[in-house]
Amino acid sequence: MPTSETHVCDADCLINLHRHFGRKAIRALRDWGRKGALKLPEGVVRELIHATDNLAGFARKERQHLEIAARQFPALHREIPRLERLYGKTIRVGTQQHAGFWHSKAGRRAADAQVVAVAKLLGGVAVSDDAAVKLACALEGVPCIGWSEFARRLGLIKPQQLDLNLGSEATSGG
Repeated sequence: MPTSETHVCDADCLINLHRHFGRKAIRALRDWGRKGALKLPEGVVRELIHATDNLAGFARKERQHLEIAARQFPALHREIPRLERLYGKTIRVGTQQHAGFWHSKAGRRAADAQVVAVAKLLGGVAVSDDAAVKLACALEGVPCIGWSEFARRLGLIKPQQLDLNLGSEATSGG
């Protein structure tokens, strides 16, 4: 069941959800997208639609509900380049330097800055397991979760219930 929060995913998050949960993930993502609880930066949508699997079909079909394009929000035209300047090559946290957005295999075409910018603009939650995205989110004050937590929020992962009867065996001498 969708929350009132908006979740902004990177492509790897969606790929992991599809890999682990298949059509069930597609249905949950579609439902959240249509209710406005899931948004994707245009770079993520572009990355997804170039494939030929069910996830690509989902992205093509639901694009109107999901995609946030920079042309829609003039603030993104300023925010994305600012984030890339700050965190593209390296990210400094305290006295340590870490690899930035461009360290991934997508290089300068990575949509990482878009994910952070859209989540920040919408007051939402970024969804990524990428270390650079997590660090940039922390430095920008944007909540960030990984794909497995997002799967739990989507209802794809059900936490195990605590067995409250464990104590009765110990006290019954059994």
